[in-house]
Amino acid sequence: MLTKNNNYAWCTNRPRWYPFFGCNNILHARTAKCGSQWKVISEMAKEYSTNVLGLKMANEKVVVVFGEKNIRQVSFDKEFEARPDSFFLRLRCFGKRIGITFVEGPLWKEHRQFAFRHLKDEGYGKQLMHEEIKYALKNIMNYIDNSNGSPINLITMVSMSITNILWKFTAGEYIIEQQIKKIIDLMSARSKAFTMAGGWLNQWPWLRFIAPNWTGYNVIQKMNKELSHIIEESINKHKNKLVKGSDFIYTFLDEIYNQKQTYTEDQLKGICLDFLIASTQTTGNSFGFMILALVRYPDMQEKVYQEITTIFGEDNPDWSDLGRLVYTNAFLAESQRYHTIALFSGARRTLTDVVVDGYTIPSGTTVLVSLGDLHSDPKHWDEPNKFNPERFIDENGKFRMAPHFHPFGLGRRRCPGEPLSRPFLISALVTIVQRYRIECSNGVLPSEEPIVGILAEPRPFSARFIRRK
Repeated sequence: MLTKNNNYAWCTNRPRWYPFFGCNNILHARTAKCGSQWKVISEMAKEYSTNVLGLKMANEKVVVVFGEKNIRQVSFDKEFEARPDSFFLRLRCFGKRIGITFVEGPLWKEHRQFAFRHLKDEGYGKQLMHEEIKYALKNIMNYIDNSNGSPINLITMVSMSITNILWKFTAGEYIIEQQIKKIIDLMSARSKAFTMAGGWLNQWPWLRFIAPNWTGYNVIQKMNKELSHIIEESINKHKNKLVKGSDFIYTFLDEIYNQKQTYTEDQLKGICLDFLIASTQTTGNSFGFMILALVRYPDMQEKVYQEITTIFGEDNPDWSDLGRLVYTNAFLAESQRYHTIALFSGARRTLTDVVVDGYTIPSGTTVLVSLGDLHSDPKHWDEPNKFNPERFIDENGKFRMAPHFHPFGLGRRRCPGEPLSRPFLISALVTIVQRYRIECSNGVLPSEEPIVGILAEPRPFSARFIRRK
């Protein structure tokens, strides 16, 4: 089990472990001071001069990997394709191993391929999706118009729009506003209550009986209840042929009726759950950070505006034309680098003993990938703590996707929402800046410091959207 260097990942490169707690007490104390477990773990890796940091969360052994080479190994090698079988992840999936995101092996491969093939058949990632984006942006622009320059925050509305676009391809209809807003609020609360390693509840599930609010257990239960209601209601409507047209649920139900072995109603619920959770927060948070950057860097906002008007004037460009906007695309990319949403990509579990950077990671270990550190590594980025869109423009004045930039992760486990998220964000950026100048609401610039839990999200702020003349 030892590597050529006779090192275990958690024997040499780790903070001190204590009985029962592991290093939870150290992480918790340091997180309370700096506000982010991701930041604490990043600092620890530097303190121990390692790109393979060993941690112990109660009885669970966790390894965090840093650096492009190690991140690629974990993202692409089959030894890391499994997911942890933890209490937190089962709780997230209605107490079962269902869906796509947190299953593995043949079930994952078959249903991942099936889901995205049939979503594409319904128009996901194609022109029909871009028409849905246009419709959502029309509603957002009407909302901005009605604000008449008063301070507003669009993040919730954007999250609702994104969720309904994906749900339209999944279930053939939209979720009503009251339901979807409640889900978004609960998901935000869940993100703040937990970390990618699961938090206290994951290490000691019995805490849910003693402190259900403090551990976040009640938040997840409320969220599961709302999500389950939406999903079950939609499945029942499809069973009774009350939804017009074709969609993913109808396609999956056909497989159930044909008695395909792994096609069950529980599995359908799990996939629908994955779609709802994947779409709800990430793009909304990215949009919020993008607006924050426009407010904090008005000179860059003006450069975006000038590029849009120079190329398109007041015309509404098609999605296929937006690649002509070099600086605008660079601005969006820099916003996604500077404010990485998934600082840790989804947790993996090793299927065998495997060596990473000279250290053995035994089978069954939970592995986290630090994308946040990669996006701020001075080895790859000149002045990484500076917001600079030009880093995504090459010497010929063309937009370039930097080789160490992975906002949606890597490999077959990368975020499935990418085909929707990026087109929505660049379309929203162009549509809004073309019509409005965006300013801070009270003369005080909002903070760039994110709130970090499972995901990073902007601190609450509002902005004024002033109609351009």
